[in-house]
Amino acid sequence: MPLTRRTVLTAMVAAPVLAPAGTAEAAAQASAQAAGHQAVLPAALASESLPGPVFNARNRFDLRARAVDLFGREILLKQGRVHQQVAFDPVTGLAYVTQIISDGRRLADETVTLPEGERARRGDLCVNEVAPDGTVRAVMYLRGFGHGGGLGVEHADGRPWLWLETDADPVTVGNAYGRHIGRLAFTPDAVVDAGSPLIEVFDPVPGSVRVTPSLDVAHGRIGVRHGASGAEEYRVYDLDAFKSRAFTPLHTFPARYRTQAWCLYGDLVLQNEGSAYSDTNPRPGNSWWNVYDVTTGQIIERSFNTTALDLSHRETEAITVRQTPEGPQLVFGFATREPGPRQMALYGITSTTDGTGDHVPWTELDYDTAVYAPNSANYVPQYRQVGNRVDLHLRVYRKDGAAWGNGETVLTLPPHIRPIRTQGMVGQTTGSGVTGSFTLRWEVLADGQLRIYDQRGFSGWIGLDDGYFTS
Repeated sequence: MPLTRRTVLTAMVAAPVLAPAGTAEAAAQASAQAAGHQAVLPAALASESLPGPVFNARNRFDLRARAVDLFGREILLKQGRVHQQVAFDPVTGLAYVTQIISDGRRLADETVTLPEGERARRGDLCVNEVAPDGTVRAVMYLRGFGHGGGLGVEHADGRPWLWLETDADPVTVGNAYGRHIGRLAFTPDAVVDAGSPLIEVFDPVPGSVRVTPSLDVAHGRIGVRHGASGAEEYRVYDLDAFKSRAFTPLHTFPARYRTQAWCLYGDLVLQNEGSAYSDTNPRPGNSWWNVYDVTTGQIIERSFNTTALDLSHRETEAITVRQTPEGPQLVFGFATREPGPRQMALYGITSTTDGTGDHVPWTELDYDTAVYAPNSANYVPQYRQVGNRVDLHLRVYRKDGAAWGNGETVLTLPPHIRPIRTQGMVGQTTGSGVTGSFTLRWEVLADGQLRIYDQRGFSGWIGLDDGYFTS
């Protein structure tokens, strides 16, 4: 990713905002810097001092807007593993990032090197403290906590406090996940084990598994995702009540779709999904955003993420909201670099939409232009994707004038909109020289082939003026 003027300006926006010289805030910042501390945001920009806008179904981030590159480059963290989640201190602006500790890494108090994969099976995490220029300032190690998929940062008593899963159940294969929510102060170079008295532990859903939090300091809320794979649930709590261990949720609703990371902001839960590029997941990949209205539990938006398609590896990871001088910013990322060690790329969207008058643009489809042609510029093969629905729009004819074959493949859909099973649609014909019905059958297969089925052997154009299927 090239370091452009735009990315440099974006990185500057990510930095803590300094007050004008001569103000009380400037004096305080100078004192803090002299003491070796990070400068703080002016009170008007600190989310703990000024509640942010309530984001909901009619006030949300515009996921169609162009995302900006926060660092202008991919960031190498202290471990070579994929980063899991990111969160920002609402006062200092510093980022905190979770990773599973790398295989072969021996901590200061350890006398043996653990077997390959053991860190993930035990839930041993590294938390990176990252400056706005992408420099890792400090790290903290947390053993037996979980996978690191949930993270929040609260600024209290002049220091950052981490909210994340803890008390993981070790496993023999795969990854360990936390059973409780833990709160503890970030302490550079510290090694803390689950069960330590340094950790304030919360158990909002006794007996549950895969418990992860998301902190929404701007609106005084905390979200909890929990439950076995395939049966996850979201719960939203008042933060002060949660700290007092009053675990009556304001909202409860089931989670949908495979999730890499998620966050709570206002009346929205935003989650991302997607896996790394592979032979079965080629570019443009399978990265999606899903947006819930927590007041109803319904998904109000499902959008394909086309950010940074040229990244190597490009595994969807991390999503959060941070405060900037321009307002709240949705931050999301990808784990990159093939082969590893993995690096982190973060992007941000500040643009918002009121949710009304949303118009999803049509995207042209590839087809064999040597064989087929649209019957006008208005009927070039196109698609658009809204939620689970994929609309198709086309009218084409064979350039050689030959009759249409029964089962002929007209084009192949890109991987990210292909259905999981064959689905049928009803289309139409030109009518010229056709006997009987002016309709015909289309099918879209799981491998993306869009086929026409009709045994009459007619020529002329065929179309899908209002065809759709569910992806």
